[in-house]
Amino acid sequence: MIMKKLPKALKTNIKNWRFDNLELGEVPTTTVCELDLHATPNQIIIVDGTIVHSEVPHGVEVSTGSGIFPLEPTNSLLELNYQNFNSKIEIKVPKDMVVMDTLSVVIVVKHRSLVHQTSVVLAESSAIEIVESYIGMGEFCANIVANYTIGANASLTLSTINNLAPSTVVYHHKYADVANDGKLDTTNFAINDTDLVFEDFVFLTGRGAGADLKTVAIASGSQKQNLTIRTENIASNTVGNIVNYGIVKDEAHLAFNGIGKIQKASKASDNQQETRLLNLSITAEAVANPFLLIDEGDITAGHAASIGQLDEEQIYYLMSRGMSRAEASRLIVSGFLTPFVDAIRDEEMRTTLAGKIESKLG
Repeated sequence: MIMKKLPKALKTNIKNWRFDNLELGEVPTTTVCELDLHATPNQIIIVDGTIVHSEVPHGVEVSTGSGIFPLEPTNSLLELNYQNFNSKIEIKVPKDMVVMDTLSVVIVVKHRSLVHQTSVVLAESSAIEIVESYIGMGEFCANIVANYTIGANASLTLSTINNLAPSTVVYHHKYADVANDGKLDTTNFAINDTDLVFEDFVFLTGRGAGADLKTVAIASGSQKQNLTIRTENIASNTVGNIVNYGIVKDEAHLAFNGIGKIQKASKASDNQQETRLLNLSITAEAVANPFLLIDEGDITAGHAASIGQLDEEQIYYLMSRGMSRAEASRLIVSGFLTPFVDAIRDEEMRTTLAGKIESKLG
């Protein structure tokens, strides 16, 4: 039997990370009342693999699923997930249904490691906005695999917030397939204290399909994060955009890998990526790896990447208006990420996320 390898985490050594340090035993039943959470309409709450609250728009189907995704495990961590998953949620939006209210999906780790699968399927001409939150109430490792299928002319707006417990190791893999004229708009927030390997792979398989992938990460302390964002143009007239923003401080390590691939016969397609990293410490390490892989001539593509420190001219300008250096620095750093936070429509979630960012940056 051929042993599968770890996923590629360019410029980050993950060889000795304890991804297999999973505690998978039985857990006591937990109710919403026992959690510091408020159950609301248009929300699903899952604790240690059990749905404890589900109130969704009429017509949206929610289940725990019965099988494993039709996605071939290509590395040892995907295989680990498929062999040991103890939590699963499947969400289906029927044809022509447009859901006006944001659906919140809260996945809580309390008594054991999380080996979780999410499946979201949008039928033709449907639309929904989903906010996924992963919350760690116990210091357990996590292995998360999520699969999104966007049908023809369907639209998914997705925010993923990873807020798992400190001192843990997390593998999070997202995979999306977008059909003819389908649209995917994703914002990923890696605002946590874990060591993290994160992958967001999007395949534009239908003519006219489009994807906008935005990822925000903050690494501090001795934390290590490696994030790979990939868009692949497979059909003609497809558009893939990647925007990565990150802040690194203390002795942390943060690496962004942006991959754009345009396959043969994907004529009149576009693939763009931008990575901006702000390094707040001389002892921290920030890495940007942009890649463009192009097999078709009739296309447009480009990438930009920068790694820098706080702009002294901006600091000087704000100090000249009466701010201290610390106040000026905080305002600049906060402004660096504000557009991504403001894009979340749910006010409570937006406030929580802004507080988490402020706490993370100290």
